[in-house]
Amino acid sequence: MQRSTGKTQHKGISDRHLALLLVLPAALLLAVFSIYPFLQAAFDSLFHLPLATRRGTFVGLSNYVQVFHEESIQRAFGRTLLWTVSNIVVQTGLGLLIALLLNARLYGQTLARGLVLFPYMIPAIVVATVFRFTFNDITGIASYLWLKIPGVHEPIYFLSQPTTALLTVTVVNCWKYTPFIVIVLLARLQTVPRDLYEAAQIDGAGRLALLWYVTIPWLLPVLLVALLLRTIWTVNDFDVIYLLAYGGPLDATTTLPLEIRRLAFGRQDVGLASALAVLVAIGISVIGLVYLWLYRGSEARLHER
Repeated sequence: MQRSTGKTQHKGISDRHLALLLVLPAALLLAVFSIYPFLQAAFDSLFHLPLATRRGTFVGLSNYVQVFHEESIQRAFGRTLLWTVSNIVVQTGLGLLIALLLNARLYGQTLARGLVLFPYMIPAIVVATVFRFTFNDITGIASYLWLKIPGVHEPIYFLSQPTTALLTVTVVNCWKYTPFIVIVLLARLQTVPRDLYEAAQIDGAGRLALLWYVTIPWLLPVLLVALLLRTIWTVNDFDVIYLLAYGGPLDATTTLPLEIRRLAFGRQDVGLASALAVLVAIGISVIGLVYLWLYRGSEARLHER
């Protein structure tokens, strides 16, 4: 027979309940700011819904059909594809090159790391304001320096010419967000096991072989995660494009987010804008699944080595 000690034992909260408790605030924020707006947009997309009255007429899937027949949306999709691919390619290439240089233990690399991270810390509104002055047709320093090149007599209208506006905005966006790729890759480079390099060098691998067969495979899983985030952010990018060029001139910088804004607040067709927003979200989700599939494959190959 067990003797009672007279003390009450209090059972603490379990790890599972503690984990759920800690996740709850983030889950609530996600539900309020992500899930609810998406469900509301999906509901609105089934109606012809003027912005002024907010009294809709049920039209079923006709808004989705119209999305694929609207010429302005098709052109915006093409610009978004060009905008996203060019940004991802340039940011990945520059980010990898800069990360390798910063990891090479060169003189002054501590200062260089701080300077490289500087653009990423600047708010988009500040970046847009500075570069609007820089690329101003009359008083901008870029136009001034361009005309100082020997043999150049015609100015470039960086933000007011349809043929150069999207390229100019892409350059600014790459300047601001390439440091994100640099941060991710540089952190990963610091964890490469030295024995991998030593084993490859014993087998006679040179610098390029070390880069291709050791460094790149080690970076690939983290790089794919970074590219997933940058792809999502670039497709949805609104502030840099809008603040620099307002979607112009002649819709030359109107990507899908700006087209959604134009449909909702310019044409005041909330239903069509919501249908386009839902399709963009679905498309981004599909791209995300492709990235995750590539990520799992790269991780599996890395563990096989």
